[in-house]
Amino acid sequence: MATYVLTLLFLTAAGIAAAVSVTGWRRRHQAPGYGAMAVLGAGITQWAVVDAASMQFRDPGIVLALLGSAFIGVCAVVASWHCFSYTTIDRGWRLTRRHLTWLAIEPALCLLAVATNPWHHQFFAGAEPTGFDGAYVAIFGPLFWLHTTYCYVLLGIALTRVIRGWARGASRYRGYLIAVIISMPSAIFNAIGLSLHGKLIDLTVLGFAVSTPIMYVMMTRFSLPGLAPVAHERVFQKIGDAVVVVDAGGRVLNLNPAADRLLHSLLPEAPSSYVGATLRVLFGAETGIKLVLDADVDVDHTIQNVAGSGHDLEVRVSALQDRAGRSIGWALVARDITERSRQRRELERVNNQLREQLHTIELLRADLAEQAVRDHLTGLHNRRYLMNALAAAVQHASNAGTPLALALVDLDHFKRVNDEYGHAAGDAVLVELARTLSRALGDGEVVARHGGEEFVLLLPGATPAEAVARLDALRQTVRDNALIFGGATIVTTFSAGVTVYTGPESPATLLQAADDALYAAKQGGRDRVVLAAAALPAA
Repeated sequence: MATYVLTLLFLTAAGIAAAVSVTGWRRRHQAPGYGAMAVLGAGITQWAVVDAASMQFRDPGIVLALLGSAFIGVCAVVASWHCFSYTTIDRGWRLTRRHLTWLAIEPALCLLAVATNPWHHQFFAGAEPTGFDGAYVAIFGPLFWLHTTYCYVLLGIALTRVIRGWARGASRYRGYLIAVIISMPSAIFNAIGLSLHGKLIDLTVLGFAVSTPIMYVMMTRFSLPGLAPVAHERVFQKIGDAVVVVDAGGRVLNLNPAADRLLHSLLPEAPSSYVGATLRVLFGAETGIKLVLDADVDVDHTIQNVAGSGHDLEVRVSALQDRAGRSIGWALVARDITERSRQRRELERVNNQLREQLHTIELLRADLAEQAVRDHLTGLHNRRYLMNALAAAVQHASNAGTPLALALVDLDHFKRVNDEYGHAAGDAVLVELARTLSRALGDGEVVARHGGEEFVLLLPGATPAEAVARLDALRQTVRDNALIFGGATIVTTFSAGVTVYTGPESPATLLQAADDALYAAKQGGRDRVVLAAAALPAA
């Protein structure tokens, strides 16, 4: 009778473990723990079936052969228990090839010892009948005890790992711990009995069979797919941004606490619940109209002064679609950017102010630069500017092969004007001459005050004859237009020396040639224009 009861228990355990194994294998892609559970169930199934079969035979040789094959399941159970404990602590854990190799070493040696036992009898020393209807049990040798020690060490490590997880306060470890506690007594009792040379039926597999469904239930309850909806809901409730879900008709389906707080701060007189409300109610009529709900694209909106609240919102509208690609609504993620908008406006104001200041500074710099090359009395360019302009004009004439005329103008008897009419009158004469010379210039031509009562004209493109003619006309104009100053009529004349760039001359050489021609004009009686000797046409 005892044989039948034990056989029924072993087969029941095998059925339970097989069901867990098949279910775990089907769900192995959902979480790594299901794969370990499938191997664990398969190992228990094979172990329990072999134990049930061994109860039916009274031949020691057959019993030892059957019990030896049970160690395939035993090794699978221990290894999968070890792996399962890792998955309870770390849901991202995966069995690597290196880890698998280490786990396979001892089972391979164990099965080798079992297969070769008839020659060395170090794993099974023999078989003896028990008081359970004469059913046989194995008498174990030293290699078995080495294997058993390894198994219990590995199971102990797994148990320690689970207990540590439970001690850290994670409630999901309690179910695993219960499963471990249930599976341990039979294994411990069996180990103690064997060590005392008791002839006991090994019931360890029954303890594992009972614990396996508990482990599976806990695994299913706390698996990643099972936790996902809870995690999503918690994230939805805890996220700091306001999230509103609306249906295809634009009515609110759900919103998180952050959205509820934000909307009530914007619209204090809004309804207590927004579920079922339209966007116009949600954000105010004007803002609700501005929000674009497009079934195909995500749209970002920046809305200022929402419903006259003084708050600015940044709203991202994301389309929601079902598995068939049909639009089923939208998710609105809103963020209060009032402070950011204020900072942006302040930054823009400061930037505009800086740009205005930089523009003013640039104008002042340009004005200072211009003043540095201007004569403060006449407003003409000064000698510094003249020398740069002359060098550039000479370079251009040399490169282009075009003529360049230079005239040096000097007022006649200017000291007499200062002595007779005063320095103010002298300044007025200089200013009037500067105006006359400036009005006579064309594009690209330059007039500059060279110093004192001397002025220089640069006439690019002018031939010697043209330059002399223009200077002579200017001389006539100045003489014919007397200056009225302080009731006095001041008639002024000037003398001019003209030279023309012919190729090798430097700016200094041109100025010297014009100065020599001016000196000749002075010596010739003043009020005249003299062409430098170097510029005279060949006879």
